[in-house]
Amino acid sequence: MSEKQDHAAEDAREIWNILQTAKCMARYDKISHEILAELLVSIATGGKVIGGNNRGSDVRSPQFGLIEVKSRILGTDGPYPRVSLKQHNLDKADWFAAVRWHRNYALYDAVMLPKLVARELYEKKRQATGLAHIGWADWSSAVGAKNIRAECEDVMHGLR
Repeated sequence: MSEKQDHAAEDAREIWNILQTAKCMARYDKISHEILAELLVSIATGGKVIGGNNRGSDVRSPQFGLIEVKSRILGTDGPYPRVSLKQHNLDKADWFAAVRWHRNYALYDAVMLPKLVARELYEKKRQATGLAHIGWADWSSAVGAKNIRAECEDVMHGLR
């Protein structure tokens, strides 16, 4: 039996308990690191989550405008950490925030890029399908990158 199967009943009980008691379920319909990243970026930038999969923008911030938030857990994108973008993301957002998590959901890093910089990286990596996988090293070191890890960590510390 697999580890997942060994813990199936325990995991079902825990998930059921969380879903029944989580008030955020009524607002977001799911609990995920993606939604947590959107919430952190919105609070860190003084914005608000506009959600509902607006195909290109997740947060509206008075300072940055529309922000598309991307979230990934380290190790889930193979040996080459990346940020994935599609054309429709670029069409509707002014800034792009990439949030990366450790497997225990501790924050690894959070970096925002303005549209022009994100578009330049996208064009260099765009595939025939319109999807572009931008390496984390390129994303986080791009000219114009704004690291918001400290702001996101401050928000997280305030949640405790």
